[in-house]
Amino acid sequence: MEEDAVVRTTAAYDGIAPVFAERNERPGEPFLAFRGRFAAALPPGPVADLGCGPGRDATWFRGRGLRALGVDRSAGMARVAADRGVPVVLGDLRRPPLAPGSLAGLWSVAALLHVPAADTGPTLRAWAAALRPGGVLGLSTSAGDGEGWEFQGHGTELVRYYVHRTPDALLAALDAAGFEVTEHGLSTGHRTWLSVLAVRREV
Repeated sequence: MEEDAVVRTTAAYDGIAPVFAERNERPGEPFLAFRGRFAAALPPGPVADLGCGPGRDATWFRGRGLRALGVDRSAGMARVAADRGVPVVLGDLRRPPLAPGSLAGLWSVAALLHVPAADTGPTLRAWAAALRPGGVLGLSTSAGDGEGWEFQGHGTELVRYYVHRTPDALLAALDAAGFEVTEHGLSTGHRTWLSVLAVRREV
């Protein structure tokens, strides 16, 4: 069931990539402020956007002189991001194809919410491994409880699988994976978002 959820969700994103890119180009002010705080907290070095989708945020980072690349499982999304000039690697964000300790920053927005709950711990440990000690994580995901299929809302009958996490559960998982949380908060749009800034602990 877990792998089927990932495979079907990836296929759904392949089918809606151009429409998704157009509809998500203008995020709200709370998100923009959060993204700015992440960028301001970064030490020098490369940044990876995991689950980069059409490359909106990676494009913004690159426009500010950051060495940002994207990682996405959806070939359709990766093509849109590459067309915008973002270097993109096809890969599963649960096991990102990134060298250990290679990143100054790791950004992931609206992507962990598609990772099966059972994979939360291993995924966050893999993210921590890709960061240098002192590297910064910027994460925004769906807040709540439970998981299941949801219709796209993009004029199709395709569905995506969503996993909602409570703040307490996610913060505990981040701590166990080696992160020190420096900021977290909730904001509400079409769903409730839990946004977290964290630093990989020194080892």
